[in-house]
Amino acid sequence: MLDFRVESCKGTVVEEYQSEGARIQIFASEDGYCYNVSYAFPYSDKVGEYAYKVVEYLTAHQIIRPNVSREELGKLIEMAMADIGVPKQLRAAVRYYVQLEAADYSYLTPILYDVRLENININGIDAPIYVDHRDYGYNIRTNVVPTNRETLIKIVGRVYAETGRPLNEQYPIQDTYIRLRNGALLRFATAMSGRVARNAPYVSVRVQPPFPISPTELIKRRTISPLAMAYLWYLFEHHKSVMVIGGTGTGKTTLLNALLVLLPHKRLAIAEETPEIRVPPSFKNVVMLFTSPMYDYMKSLPGSESAIYLIDLVKYLLRARPDIIVIGESRGREIHELIQGVLTGHGGATTFHAEDLMEVFMRLTGEAIGVSPEHLSAFHVLATIRRFDFGRRVTGITEVVWLRAYPYATPGKIKIKEEEFGLINVGWYDPRTDSVEVDLRRSYWLQRLGGYEEIMERAKLLSSLVEKGVFDAEKVAEAVMDYYRQKHVALRKA
Repeated sequence: MLDFRVESCKGTVVEEYQSEGARIQIFASEDGYCYNVSYAFPYSDKVGEYAYKVVEYLTAHQIIRPNVSREELGKLIEMAMADIGVPKQLRAAVRYYVQLEAADYSYLTPILYDVRLENININGIDAPIYVDHRDYGYNIRTNVVPTNRETLIKIVGRVYAETGRPLNEQYPIQDTYIRLRNGALLRFATAMSGRVARNAPYVSVRVQPPFPISPTELIKRRTISPLAMAYLWYLFEHHKSVMVIGGTGTGKTTLLNALLVLLPHKRLAIAEETPEIRVPPSFKNVVMLFTSPMYDYMKSLPGSESAIYLIDLVKYLLRARPDIIVIGESRGREIHELIQGVLTGHGGATTFHAEDLMEVFMRLTGEAIGVSPEHLSAFHVLATIRRFDFGRRVTGITEVVWLRAYPYATPGKIKIKEEEFGLINVGWYDPRTDSVEVDLRRSYWLQRLGGYEEIMERAKLLSSLVEKGVFDAEKVAEAVMDYYRQKHVALRKA
């Protein structure tokens, strides 16, 4: 038995699409949306029973080898079905479910491979799986219900086995990540034991698509306006550091990634704990590193001193002569190295988990991270992003000015341990129009850099790409390169 059941979704189908051996249907009703997985063949207890026998047969005879091709696996399944005596009318369905079981992640496969999902939540057994969909919202019920704890743990355990991280009674809470065949990155967080969970296992899977989300895609979704994106693009390009702040799941890394798409002519150096940031294939002058930490259970093993942490990566990137240094998410003292890079002339960017500006400053200058107050000036602009029921929105764009170094009559001030900073609210979210407004005249950094007309021109470019339906990151990067070529030609003629 594959130990799951398929329920029904109510309402009318508003969209259908394919995902790794199944058809996904989005139903809409008065209760909201429902995510329906329509497997290629109907599942029944009889089909599940024979599929289980075939899997047991293949395992007992040890005829499934690592990296076996799907074609070869199909032949092995046919041989096993003939030996077991699977009725001919059931063989197509049994073959389908055995392939899901043996080559992928059983009945979870179509859901895990759906790159239009943001998050997958498995809440133990006899409870439907819930998903967050990029186009239809959060906490959407699916029609797939796990019914056996051991089977579910076995399926999820394959992921941890592939990555070499234990998931058992000794280590009942564990996280890991894998890269699927389609290029998507999945981040798993699992609580598998009854010692720590009431209806174990609980599994949360964050889905990172194989392609970067483009700035035009964010503009289309109203996450940010063309002018706000052009403003951040311009400052970023001129080595003004950008920090994106927000709570969990607000889209901080997505916004940062979209900004990087606008810099195809720069040498980027990226350091992350989990490799989430993706750049278009045409970006060749890029250094992308991620950590190799040793977890607590491995500290006593030989070679644990060779662990690579985020701070080590950032130190290396400073020697790689990048134009812009990017830390996927700053949580600790690695931010000191980023600050040193910014203060020595590099561009810099990172994300930081905080709900507002005061929380950012207090945590950065607190004992755990220990940034000196004067070094807060290394972050020139902070973009705040929030998640609402209707989507994600940039709710604030704030410039930070160290008033001891740059005396400036700013209406908003904050004092951090004897140092005074000006906070200039350049952008804000207007809920009446559901738009991100920007007033460039307020900007202190633009008064020093200039570039008002340039930013307006870039905003027009982004708006034009949205109107033309250019949402692929690679095509956006190509359009940006064309823009720079035309500017270069115009400057030469002048």
